Amino acid sequence: MNPHFMFNAMNSIRALIIENPEKSQTSITKLSNLLRSTLLADKHTTVALEEELKTVQDYLALEKIRFEDRLQVAIKIDPSTLYVQVPPLMVQTLVENAVKHGISKSVKGGIIAIETKNESRFTHIFIRNTGMLQPSSSEGFGLANTSQRLALLFGKQASFEIKQELPDVVCAELIIPMEFAGELKSVLT
Repeated sequence: MNPHFMFNAMNSIRALIIENPEKSQTSITKLSNLLRSTLLADKHTTVALEEELKTVQDYLALEKIRFEDRLQVAIKIDPSTLYVQVPPLMVQTLVENAVKHGISKSVKGGIIAIETKNESRFTHIFIRNTGMLQPSSSEGFGLANTSQRLALLFGKQASFEIKQELPDVVCAELIIPMEFAGELKSVLT
């Protein structure tokens, strides 16, 4: 997790303490949840997408304090994708990059849209953001790390792509096999 995010989140929460004590308490809980997820990430090879999305929502709630109306969020989750196994913090990291390289660069801000769906035996996870894909950003260390982590866990069945989907929309797409989703769901319920 980016240390700058931590400082920004703490400063945003500090500013809320007098203005909105209840919201500042909720925000501290979200920051605590996010830190816990970060600490536990090394202990698990994968987590259910449902758990990963909770981390993402905590992250976005904290960024919403900082960016206010400049950050809009749209989430469309296919319930059948919730038990699919994903590498911990992978989706969160892609959302963090979308905020850093998209929303924060625009004076007007923009939108982060997260969508999941199942097609055949694969889960597709889309992270879209307002912005322009910089040539060097599609080749960065973090993106190479994303591809490597997927390959180690799922082999050639998984893939990752980031592209300029529309003139002002960047889309990162993860494709992950659904192999163990049903088994995990039956254990959890």
